[in-house]
Amino acid sequence: MTTVVEGIGVHVRAVTPTAARAQADFRALLNVLSRPGELDTVGRGDGSGNGRARGDGPAVLAVAAGLADVEVPTAVLTAPGDEHWERALHLGTSAPPAPPHEARMVVALRPPAAAEIAALTKGDALHPEHGTRLLIAVEGLSRADGNVPGEVVLTLSGPGVPGTRRLRVGGLPREVFEALVEANDGFPAGIDTFLVTADGTVAGLPRSTRIEIENGEH
Repeated sequence: MTTVVEGIGVHVRAVTPTAARAQADFRALLNVLSRPGELDTVGRGDGSGNGRARGDGPAVLAVAAGLADVEVPTAVLTAPGDEHWERALHLGTSAPPAPPHEARMVVALRPPAAAEIAALTKGDALHPEHGTRLLIAVEGLSRADGNVPGEVVLTLSGPGVPGTRRLRVGGLPREVFEALVEANDGFPAGIDTFLVTADGTVAGLPRSTRIEIENGEH
Protein backbone atom coordinates (compact mmCIF):
# COMPACT_ATOMS: atom_id res chain seq x y z
CA MET A 1 0.00 0.00 0.00
CA THR A 2 2.81 2.39 0.82
CA THR A 3 4.33 1.84 -2.61
CA VAL A 4 1.02 2.67 -4.30
CA VAL A 5 0.58 5.90 -2.33
CA GLU A 6 4.13 7.00 -3.03
CA GLY A 7 3.68 6.16 -6.70
CA ILE A 8 0.58 8.29 -7.19
CA GLY A 9 2.23 11.05 -5.17
CA VAL A 10 4.98 11.23 -7.77
CA HIS A 11 2.37 11.63 -10.51
CA VAL A 12 0.48 14.29 -8.55
CA ARG A 13 3.65 16.34 -8.14
CA ALA A 14 4.44 15.86 -11.82
CA VAL A 15 1.25 17.57 -12.96
CA THR A 16 0.84 20.20 -10.24
CA PRO A 17 2.26 23.61 -11.20
CA THR A 18 3.47 26.23 -8.77
CA ALA A 19 1.10 29.15 -8.21
CA ALA A 20 3.37 31.42 -10.26
CA ARG A 21 3.51 28.87 -13.08
CA ALA A 22 -0.27 28.47 -13.10
CA GLN A 23 -0.69 32.24 -13.37
CA ALA A 24 1.82 32.47 -16.21
CA ASP A 25 0.11 29.60 -18.02
CA PHE A 26 -3.28 31.27 -17.58
CA ARG A 27 -1.97 34.44 -19.22
CA ALA A 28 -0.65 32.35 -22.14
CA LEU A 29 -4.04 30.66 -22.53
CA LEU A 30 -5.82 34.01 -22.59
CA ASN A 31 -3.35 35.22 -25.19
CA VAL A 32 -3.91 32.34 -27.62
CA LEU A 33 -7.67 32.37 -27.05
CA SER A 34 -7.82 36.03 -28.03
CA ARG A 35 -5.50 35.46 -31.02
CA PRO A 36 -6.59 32.20 -32.64
CA GLY A 37 -3.78 30.51 -34.56
CA GLU A 38 -0.99 32.33 -32.72
CA LEU A 39 1.38 30.23 -30.62
CA ASP A 40 2.53 30.72 -27.03
CA THR A 41 4.26 28.52 -24.44
CA VAL A 42 3.15 27.02 -21.14
CA GLY A 43 4.88 25.05 -18.43
CA ARG A 44 8.38 26.47 -18.94
CA GLY A 45 10.12 27.58 -15.78
CA ASP A 46 8.32 28.11 -12.48
CA GLY A 47 6.59 31.29 -13.67
CA SER A 48 9.01 33.64 -11.89
CA GLY A 49 12.05 33.27 -14.15
CA ASN A 50 13.72 30.76 -11.85
CA GLY A 51 14.17 27.74 -14.07
CA ARG A 52 12.19 24.58 -14.60
CA ALA A 53 8.57 24.14 -13.73
CA ARG A 54 7.55 21.63 -11.10
CA GLY A 55 7.17 18.09 -12.38
CA ASP A 56 7.56 16.32 -15.69
CA GLY A 57 4.05 15.11 -16.37
CA PRO A 58 2.10 15.69 -19.60
CA ALA A 59 2.14 19.41 -20.39
CA VAL A 60 -1.57 19.44 -21.19
CA LEU A 61 -2.35 17.97 -17.78
CA ALA A 62 -0.18 20.50 -15.95
CA VAL A 63 -2.05 23.29 -17.75
CA ALA A 64 -5.36 21.71 -16.75
CA ALA A 65 -4.19 21.48 -13.12
CA GLY A 66 -3.74 25.25 -13.08
CA LEU A 67 -7.36 25.70 -14.21
CA ALA A 68 -9.06 22.98 -12.18
CA ASP A 69 -10.48 23.30 -8.69
CA VAL A 70 -13.24 21.86 -6.54
CA GLU A 71 -15.89 23.75 -8.55
CA VAL A 72 -14.80 22.45 -11.97
CA PRO A 73 -16.09 18.94 -12.76
CA THR A 74 -13.35 17.46 -14.92
CA ALA A 75 -12.93 14.45 -17.18
CA VAL A 76 -9.65 13.03 -18.45
CA LEU A 77 -9.57 10.95 -21.65
CA THR A 78 -6.69 8.50 -21.34
CA ALA A 79 -5.14 5.79 -23.44
CA PRO A 80 -4.81 2.33 -21.87
CA GLY A 81 -2.08 2.43 -19.25
CA ASP A 82 -2.36 6.17 -18.62
CA GLU A 83 -5.22 6.04 -16.11
CA HIS A 84 -2.89 7.12 -13.28
CA TRP A 85 -2.73 10.61 -14.77
CA GLU A 86 -6.49 11.00 -14.37
CA ARG A 87 -6.26 10.06 -10.69
CA ALA A 88 -3.29 12.39 -10.21
CA LEU A 89 -5.20 15.39 -11.59
CA HIS A 90 -8.20 14.80 -9.34
CA LEU A 91 -6.05 14.23 -6.25
CA GLY A 92 -3.83 17.23 -6.94
CA THR A 93 -6.62 19.74 -7.65
CA SER A 94 -9.70 18.34 -5.83
CA ALA A 95 -11.58 18.78 -9.11
CA PRO A 96 -14.53 16.37 -8.96
CA PRO A 97 -14.46 13.63 -11.59
CA ALA A 98 -17.29 13.72 -14.10
CA PRO A 99 -18.22 11.88 -17.29
CA PRO A 100 -17.16 13.88 -20.36
CA HIS A 101 -20.70 14.87 -21.32
CA GLU A 102 -21.22 16.46 -17.87
CA ALA A 103 -17.74 17.94 -17.33
CA ARG A 104 -16.92 21.64 -17.43
CA MET A 105 -13.36 20.77 -18.48
CA VAL A 106 -12.19 17.79 -20.52
CA VAL A 107 -8.51 16.93 -20.85
CA ALA A 108 -7.66 14.62 -23.75
CA LEU A 109 -4.37 12.76 -23.41
CA ARG A 110 -5.36 10.87 -26.57
CA PRO A 111 -7.28 12.07 -29.62
CA PRO A 112 -10.94 12.45 -28.71
CA ALA A 113 -13.45 10.70 -30.93
CA ALA A 114 -15.85 12.81 -32.94
CA ALA A 115 -18.75 11.34 -30.97
CA GLU A 116 -17.08 12.34 -27.70
CA ILE A 117 -16.76 15.95 -28.89
CA ALA A 118 -20.36 15.99 -30.09
CA ALA A 119 -21.56 14.90 -26.64
CA LEU A 120 -19.76 17.69 -24.75
CA THR A 121 -21.75 20.41 -23.01
CA LYS A 122 -21.98 23.51 -25.19
CA GLY A 123 -24.07 25.84 -23.05
CA ASP A 124 -26.70 27.91 -24.79
CA ALA A 125 -27.30 31.45 -26.04
CA LEU A 126 -28.13 32.68 -22.52
CA HIS A 127 -25.42 30.71 -20.73
CA PRO A 128 -22.50 30.20 -23.15
CA GLU A 129 -20.12 30.09 -20.18
CA HIS A 130 -21.47 26.62 -19.42
CA GLY A 131 -19.76 25.27 -22.53
CA THR A 132 -16.96 22.78 -22.01
CA ARG A 133 -13.32 23.83 -21.98
CA LEU A 134 -11.42 21.22 -24.01
CA LEU A 135 -7.66 20.70 -23.76
CA ILE A 136 -6.06 18.25 -26.20
CA ALA A 137 -2.51 16.88 -26.31
CA VAL A 138 -1.09 17.10 -29.85
CA GLU A 139 2.18 16.04 -31.43
CA GLY A 140 3.02 19.32 -33.12
CA LEU A 141 1.90 22.90 -33.73
CA SER A 142 3.31 25.39 -36.21
CA ARG A 143 2.30 28.26 -38.45
CA ALA A 144 1.52 26.53 -41.71
CA ASP A 145 3.60 27.09 -44.83
CA GLY A 146 2.50 24.54 -47.37
CA ASN A 147 1.03 21.15 -46.56
CA VAL A 148 2.62 18.11 -44.92
CA PRO A 149 1.08 14.68 -45.65
CA GLY A 150 -0.74 13.31 -42.63
CA GLU A 151 -0.99 16.64 -40.82
CA VAL A 152 -4.07 18.81 -40.59
CA VAL A 153 -3.82 22.40 -41.80
CA LEU A 154 -6.47 24.81 -40.55
CA THR A 155 -7.34 28.19 -42.00
CA LEU A 156 -8.75 30.33 -39.20
CA SER A 157 -10.79 33.53 -39.38
CA GLY A 158 -13.06 35.56 -37.14
CA PRO A 159 -12.56 37.68 -34.01
CA GLY A 160 -8.89 38.11 -33.11
CA VAL A 161 -7.67 37.13 -36.58
CA PRO A 162 -6.67 39.89 -39.01
CA GLY A 163 -7.73 38.27 -42.27
CA THR A 164 -6.81 34.62 -41.87
CA ARG A 165 -4.19 32.51 -40.10
CA ARG A 166 -3.05 29.03 -41.06
CA LEU A 167 -2.17 26.52 -38.35
CA ARG A 168 -0.60 23.09 -38.84
CA VAL A 169 -1.53 20.44 -36.26
CA GLY A 170 0.20 17.07 -35.91
CA GLY A 171 -1.22 14.04 -34.15
CA LEU A 172 -4.96 14.59 -34.58
CA PRO A 173 -7.22 13.24 -37.32
CA ARG A 174 -9.33 15.52 -39.47
CA GLU A 175 -12.49 14.22 -37.77
CA VAL A 176 -11.59 16.03 -34.54
CA PHE A 177 -11.76 19.40 -36.27
CA GLU A 178 -14.86 18.50 -38.24
CA ALA A 179 -16.53 17.71 -34.91
CA LEU A 180 -15.35 21.04 -33.43
CA VAL A 181 -16.76 22.95 -36.40
CA GLU A 182 -20.12 21.26 -35.88
CA ALA A 183 -20.04 21.76 -32.10
CA ASN A 184 -19.45 25.50 -32.53
CA ASP A 185 -22.08 25.98 -35.21
CA GLY A 186 -24.51 27.48 -32.67
CA PHE A 187 -22.32 30.35 -31.42
CA PRO A 188 -22.28 31.79 -28.75
CA ALA A 189 -22.83 28.27 -27.45
CA GLY A 190 -19.92 25.95 -28.10
CA ILE A 191 -16.55 24.69 -26.95
CA ASP A 192 -13.32 26.59 -26.35
CA THR A 193 -10.36 24.38 -27.28
CA PHE A 194 -6.66 24.49 -26.44
CA LEU A 195 -4.06 22.40 -28.26
CA VAL A 196 -0.91 21.65 -26.25
CA THR A 197 2.28 19.89 -27.36
CA ALA A 198 4.62 17.92 -25.10
CA ASP A 199 7.10 20.82 -25.05
CA GLY A 200 4.44 23.33 -23.96
CA THR A 201 3.58 25.03 -27.24
CA VAL A 202 -0.08 26.01 -27.12
CA ALA A 203 -2.71 27.31 -29.55
CA GLY A 204 -6.32 28.32 -28.92
CA LEU A 205 -9.45 27.66 -30.95
CA PRO A 206 -12.28 29.63 -29.33
CA ARG A 207 -15.86 28.88 -30.21
CA SER A 208 -16.05 32.14 -32.18
CA THR A 209 -13.37 31.04 -34.66
CA ARG A 210 -14.33 29.91 -38.14
CA ILE A 211 -12.30 26.87 -39.13
CA GLU A 212 -11.65 25.65 -42.66
CA ILE A 213 -9.89 22.29 -42.85
CA GLU A 214 -7.44 22.23 -45.76
CA ASN A 215 -6.18 18.68 -45.51
CA GLY A 216 -5.54 15.84 -43.12
CA GLU A 217 -6.12 12.11 -43.05
CA HIS A 218 -9.30 10.44 -41.84
